Amino acid sequence: MIVHIWKCVLCFLLVIGLLSQTNFSFGREQTPPEPIRLKVLLLPFLSYAPFFIAKEEGFFTEQQLQIEFVKMSSSATAIPSLAQEDLDIVAGTLRISSLNAIIRDGKIKFIADKGYLATGGCSYYGFIARQTLVESGELRSPAQLKGKKICLASGFATSEGYFVEKLLNKGGVKLNEVEIQEHIPFSAELEAMKKGLIDLSVGGEPKLTRMIESKHGVLWMPVQEIIPDFQFDVIAFGPTILNKNHDAGRRFTVAYLKAVRQYNQGKSERNLGILMKYTNLEGDFLMKVCWPSIRSDGNINVKSVLDFQDWSIKKGLLDKPATENQFWDPSFVEYANKVLSSGAK
Repeated sequence: MIVHIWKCVLCFLLVIGLLSQTNFSFGREQTPPEPIRLKVLLLPFLSYAPFFIAKEEGFFTEQQLQIEFVKMSSSATAIPSLAQEDLDIVAGTLRISSLNAIIRDGKIKFIADKGYLATGGCSYYGFIARQTLVESGELRSPAQLKGKKICLASGFATSEGYFVEKLLNKGGVKLNEVEIQEHIPFSAELEAMKKGLIDLSVGGEPKLTRMIESKHGVLWMPVQEIIPDFQFDVIAFGPTILNKNHDAGRRFTVAYLKAVRQYNQGKSERNLGILMKYTNLEGDFLMKVCWPSIRSDGNINVKSVLDFQDWSIKKGLLDKPATENQFWDPSFVEYANKVLSSGAK
């Protein structure tokens, strides 16, 4: 009888021990993993809309990411920080400096679309002509640009310079047959157009709409009429992701493309509210401006990058070309598209 009682006690203690261990293991398994920390450049521009959306809708949190947004003066100043591992992700304009960094160090790659000039889409980038020139008939075609004064606020050694030379080529006008004015602040550019000191400018939103609303400039031609589907914005990963933490890059791209798909639903009340918060633009104004086209699958127009690169080499702005494999890594968007198509977070 005593032996039987002891057997029952031992069984009871064993069961309690097993249950305690099970509960401990269960509790441990339910502890959420530490989020992956990433430093990401953020600028208050329309093309960063998917970043704003991903943050506000919790898409980064879903992917166990803790994003530290870093503000800088431009994406150009962020490229050295990306190569030196002070930043993990930089998104911004396709630049010669980015291509130079890729060729020189091989530490950076483009991994997703952040803006392109869609054929048939709205005019995110446009050539803005002095209104009086257009109204008088002095500027009907690119051939009439000969002798005109053209403003390139960002400078010639940029995509703006590429746009303008492509426009001139269409009219049979040589670069030395126009007067290029560079690095002019917007307020001074607006005043110069008003006084007739410049005849043509090139710019993206919201500058484009502000120039048109001033009544001194008109949208003369959308850039995509000259360079259809040009890839003007990209997302780039640096060595902290490419060489050390591919999983972090995959998670980021899943969250980003999920946000792109919401962004591509258009100027919904929710999307407008988010953009108003981050760009400091009024809702009425956001309804007027063109929102940049971004591909839902995240792929880029590789050919347009190669064409821009060829132009940069001919102008002596780039020493040698980067191959497609050097500047483009499609594996992250391929992974993200599989995840999103499967319905998984």
